[in-house]
Amino acid sequence: MRKRIVSQLALFDQSIHQLTSLIRPPVVLRKMDRVLSANPEILDLIHADLTRNVSKVGANGMSAEQVLRTAILRQMKKYNWRELADRIHDGISLRWFTRFYSADIRHFTSLQKAVTAISDESWQRINDLLVEFAKERNIEKGRTLRTDTTVVESNVPYPRDSRLLWDGIRVLTRIMARIRYQRPDIDFGFANRNRKSKRLCYQIALVKGPKADKTRRKLYRRLIKVANEVFDMGCRCYHLLSGCGDVPNEYWQLDHYLTMMAPAIDQCERRILKGEDVDASEKIVSIFEEHTDIIRRGKSSSPTEFGHKVLFTTGKTGLITQYKVLHGNPGDGDFLPEIITTHKRQFGRAPHGICADRRFFSDDNEKMAYREGVKQVSICKPGYRSKQRKQIEKERWFKNLQKFRAGIEGIISTLMRGYGLKRCVWKGWQAFKRYVALSVVTFNLRKIAMLL
Repeated sequence: MRKRIVSQLALFDQSIHQLTSLIRPPVVLRKMDRVLSANPEILDLIHADLTRNVSKVGANGMSAEQVLRTAILRQMKKYNWRELADRIHDGISLRWFTRFYSADIRHFTSLQKAVTAISDESWQRINDLLVEFAKERNIEKGRTLRTDTTVVESNVPYPRDSRLLWDGIRVLTRIMARIRYQRPDIDFGFANRNRKSKRLCYQIALVKGPKADKTRRKLYRRLIKVANEVFDMGCRCYHLLSGCGDVPNEYWQLDHYLTMMAPAIDQCERRILKGEDVDASEKIVSIFEEHTDIIRRGKSSSPTEFGHKVLFTTGKTGLITQYKVLHGNPGDGDFLPEIITTHKRQFGRAPHGICADRRFFSDDNEKMAYREGVKQVSICKPGYRSKQRKQIEKERWFKNLQKFRAGIEGIISTLMRGYGLKRCVWKGWQAFKRYVALSVVTFNLRKIAMLL
């Protein structure tokens, strides 16, 4: 059964304590250790996640405290899983911080499974506990808010129709080859089309010249024909397996990728062969990360982004008091009422001032903020501005809040460069939310530790 903490230290664990008195761990780790020790409720949340639907008998795994500290260390240092295990194994300070002490470090796959098992709801609650801790210590008073959105990319290459079809063909072929090896009695007319489809994809990518569009369309027609053949093979295999009593695990993989392959073929036929404009809500950009959204924010440097929009709200200290991973591409201004309501729940009152960029502006939002008790609302109005509006935006308090708002750009940049939020490397929608939440918790923990 997994323990909450390892309360009884082994004999050689005492030597780690003595070594850390001689070889002092970095200041940031010592301060983060004090913050975590002052919030034991965090361990209860982690322990509940790790022991849910798990047998209470068997060998003890890593404690909840070890898993929590390992997750925070990984996100702060941006180690991959293999490097994380090696670094903890070799480092006295890291052994002390993660509470492994002299114990054997688990295999990197065990570390990965344990950390990714923590739900995004638990990370959200942990962040709320850290904000509450900061409020009690008068680190963050919640008098002023600034908010902004950014896009965290999914771990997908730039989507092209030929790449989508090639991914579907090779994955379905691999699964069917495995099924054919395991169940030789099932005959579904298997044929390997990988070589032909890969050659067509390369030809599509390299075609150029005055007749490139015509040539590319001809190659796409051949590639779609191959994709349909592989899709039909997969359907026959799926139906034959469904009639068997004992179905292998590959049956469910086949079901998933056939479901992803169908819209990929359809959108390629509509876009390339028929010349239709397919709506972004109907498109898929990856058969592996099907949750990925197509987002256009009007930025010249990145006109189209593939991932998810994330909303961040910070206080005067830079502490992230609120965050939210969004599905689709909703307007930024839709979330201002929710931000103020959540802030009142966290701090017991509305903020004195709130600022955001022009994408959050609307007359309704401004009136709502003043009605909820906000004294100063600094959101520039896009488009035409009356003489009275121009005068308001020239006021000193308005400009000061706009200067304060600019600081959130640096916080977002720090999250992307220093905490891995440029691109989410975990797979799946739930894992995406957990990854973002872990980055926010790690950022806030370090911020509170340095402000103590």
